[in-house]
Amino acid sequence: MFIESLKIFLTDLKNSFKDLVPIIIVVAFFQAVIIQTVPENLFSIIIGLIIVAVGLAFFIRGLELGIFPIGENLAIDFAKKGSTFWLLLFAFTIGFSTTVAEPALIAIADKAAAISGG
Repeated sequence: MFIESLKIFLTDLKNSFKDLVPIIIVVAFFQAVIIQTVPENLFSIIIGLIIVAVGLAFFIRGLELGIFPIGENLAIDFAKKGSTFWLLLFAFTIGFSTTVAEPALIAIADKAAAISGG
């Protein structure tokens, strides 16, 4: 059981790093080509990226274990009742609340507000 869970987590971790690669490439390109300096805190940045990848892997695993099954069961129950209105309202509400609660968007918005001074 532990070995299987570890394999799943390592797969999630690999996928998290793959998801981060485009962002890393863009930032590295601008840092190297446009700014033309190596950041003073490069080691901290690398550690931060590792922490982000691990956190993202845990976050995705948590969604798959906890949130997705609940949503799937609710959707099936709504479909069994045959109420298209309630099913569509549920789907819209889930989609909207997921977008609002998206941690990456919240983190980016907070950082943008801090950088812009409000």
